[in-house]
Amino acid sequence: MKPSQPHAELLLAMREFTLESDRYVDRAATLHGLHRTDLNALGFLVRPSREATTMTPGKLGEALNLSSPATTALVDRLERSGHVNRQRGQVDRRQVQLSMTEHARNVGRALFMPLAVQLGGSLEHYTPAELAVVQRFLLEMTEATTTATENLQAPE
Repeated sequence: MKPSQPHAELLLAMREFTLESDRYVDRAATLHGLHRTDLNALGFLVRPSREATTMTPGKLGEALNLSSPATTALVDRLERSGHVNRQRGQVDRRQVQLSMTEHARNVGRALFMPLAVQLGGSLEHYTPAELAVVQRFLLEMTEATTTATENLQAPE
């Protein structure tokens, strides 16, 4: 990235934050005997509980871009380690729904509380108005990244 590009320093800072976040997650996962994909899966499983929707193996595989056999192996691994429960749907008993266990929530807190404390300390230096701008910025950057992901094309 050339320094003359608009927003070059900001984009560089975003990249560095992303890289350091990834390093944290990789290290935390390793210390707890988890794969990176396991943590990503648990991250997607937290979303439905906040959004009052359900997560199925198919939706999880799609979110993680995994094949059906890879998704089954992942869910089996998470179930064996006590992180996930499989349940039959209330309406359609053929549908399998996934939910996080309390054990997974406890592990998640142990993994990410130290990071949350550090990030929270850094946030104390900003006014509520500045934090509102940062929040809007992050939401818009997430939306832009989602759109870019959806528009990715394989090289010809």
